[in-house]
Amino acid sequence: MSREARSQVRRFAVAAAAAALAGACGVGATAVEAAPSYPSMPAEWKYRDEADEAAAARLLEPLLAKYDTPKKAEDLLKILRGRRPYPTGLPEQATLEHKCLDGKSRQFTYVLPKKFNPHKPTGVLVFLHGAISQPAPGGGANEAKMFGPAVESLGLIVLAPSTYEKVEWGDPACRELVHFALEHVKRSFNVDENRVYLAGDSDGGRGAYATAETEATFFAAAAPVIGAPGGVSRFGNLRNLPWFAINGGKDSIFHVDEVRQQVEGMKASGIDLQWTLVDDAPHDPYLFLKHKDDICAFFAKHPRDPLPKTVHLEADPSPSGYEGGFPANTMRWVRIEAAGPSEHDAAFDDAGKGLLRGDLARVRASRDGNRIEIETRGVKSLTVLVSDAMADLSKEVEVRTNGRLSFRGKVASDARVILEEARRFKDRSLVFNARILVEVDAPEPGADGPGPRDR
Repeated sequence: MSREARSQVRRFAVAAAAAALAGACGVGATAVEAAPSYPSMPAEWKYRDEADEAAAARLLEPLLAKYDTPKKAEDLLKILRGRRPYPTGLPEQATLEHKCLDGKSRQFTYVLPKKFNPHKPTGVLVFLHGAISQPAPGGGANEAKMFGPAVESLGLIVLAPSTYEKVEWGDPACRELVHFALEHVKRSFNVDENRVYLAGDSDGGRGAYATAETEATFFAAAAPVIGAPGGVSRFGNLRNLPWFAINGGKDSIFHVDEVRQQVEGMKASGIDLQWTLVDDAPHDPYLFLKHKDDICAFFAKHPRDPLPKTVHLEADPSPSGYEGGFPANTMRWVRIEAAGPSEHDAAFDDAGKGLLRGDLARVRASRDGNRIEIETRGVKSLTVLVSDAMADLSKEVEVRTNGRLSFRGKVASDARVILEEARRFKDRSLVFNARILVEVDAPEPGADGPGPRDR
């Protein structure tokens, strides 16, 4: 981005902050008359939520003893898929801090909808602000106030994290901030996990694409405004969401010719992208408000299918830490365990199309009843997560990888898998019964096949 463009973004940040403060006191300024009340938590939910790994390990063994048969494990499924206890007395809006992976503290702000009903599952809009060049604390709180009204008709909780000092939303620290903030809201309120949407303006519009690179599992749809997917490399992961993008034809920062080229590349990559070009619009973040009816209609039309028939997963084999593990290595019901050369790579029919790269570890998995077909490239091993919502577990499950039989047999509900995956996903729609570990180059099993392998 040029110096002039950065200056324009900074000027917008100052103007936006002034507008928000002129209209109301800052988000999070509402006084809380009474301290929140936290209910007694069952051990199942304590384990799922426990941040300390050692404390979680102490909780796990008694739970495994309690649910030590497949039949008992099915009772555990009902608990972790059902309504959990929530704290009471929380404010309608608040700004909180989180220490990110880079050691810096950043804020995130939530605002409840006007007609919030704590007993009714409520969707969430994660909105990424523009103007990342501004100083701390960043613009999340102001933009939550400015753009939250655009989705009031959907009754969504607005969640707005903040970054600053030119740290991009695609930085691991910011991706983890978004992940943490969303988990916090899910612990605090009765969230409808299948109505969690992603949006942003300017740098935040670009950030929506970057966030979905590793976080698409948790979103239903995305609507970036006046942005473009600069810096994204794993475009295959964006195929797991429908997109609605808006750009201005006279944008002096994200120039329309460059954006159009990227849009065409995304569509050629198989991404479900609806693009609206407002010919006479400049770099105008308020396009999100001006087109709120279209955006709300798009979101309402696209709730998340947590267990889709087909999932796409690309992973960069080089990163470590947060970028190398969960959630970057997982898409809904498939996880790459180990990347590397394989003797049985698939020849993908869309290889090299659009913006798809050929040097990434890749999985395309499809399910039809109890049969699962997997294609891989550059993957040594992967895990198929199995739910009774996607297969009839009273019958055999068959998994084929690159045309070869990897597994055939019955799978049973396993308390360890249920608990460990529930703790990992923290998503009531993504609670799995069992895991099947697939070694891509392993010999094909016999007719009976091995059982699922836990790690």
